[in-house]
Amino acid sequence: MAKEKRWQLLRDETKRQYELFDGLTRRLVDKYSTSGRHIHCHKGCRECCNLAVNSTYVEALCVAEILTDEQIFRVKSHGEKLLRHVGEISDLKGYLRMQRTVIGFCPLLNGDGACGVYGKRPFSCRSLLSTMESNWCGTDFSLLSRSEKQAFMDSLDREVVAFPMHYLAASRDLGEQFESRTALVMAEEFGFTVTGNLPFLLYLETEHGLGNIMCHGYDITMDFLHQARLFNPFLIAVDHI
Repeated sequence: MAKEKRWQLLRDETKRQYELFDGLTRRLVDKYSTSGRHIHCHKGCRECCNLAVNSTYVEALCVAEILTDEQIFRVKSHGEKLLRHVGEISDLKGYLRMQRTVIGFCPLLNGDGACGVYGKRPFSCRSLLSTMESNWCGTDFSLLSRSEKQAFMDSLDREVVAFPMHYLAASRDLGEQFESRTALVMAEEFGFTVTGNLPFLLYLETEHGLGNIMCHGYDITMDFLHQARLFNPFLIAVDHI
């Protein structure tokens, strides 16, 4: 099967899964709202958009196919910035802190803070629904006092949130299931999966055409990533099945 045809089938299936996921999520939100509670996410709130957002490579391709020239330029700058700084990181906490304090917001945000690829955003973004005001999504909890942290945790509804965070657990768990299924379909097609930091995956596709390289198999993909000095376990994971 031609390379582009293989990827197109995977992209089409992922888009169908997005529609199914969105319908299920709407039901979760409606159920949550009927109890008098409220999901605080809204267009332009953006406070979660400097988290480290992971996706499968298929999802990244769904985004890549609609990028404008300006967005591609911002993705390139963002990817190069990640590569410059990630070599200084030795643990996951350090990576997550670097993402928020050094790298900053997603390069796909519009000037008004809204997502520039909203309809094609990955499951990890679709599933993150805040049960508290958006300022909590941007809070650096390492800077809070012990009493402030305790007050925050005491305010959480542990029956519905992914404790100790304030995001809806049901949608997050559902997103993980859909993401895992997407990775499984990719593994069935190629024999391995590629997942990682979404902007970095976009950088690998728009600057290096990694999707075409992946069609040649696991070994060639890994050789390319290492020789081009693009492989970093905080930014990309390649799992041979």
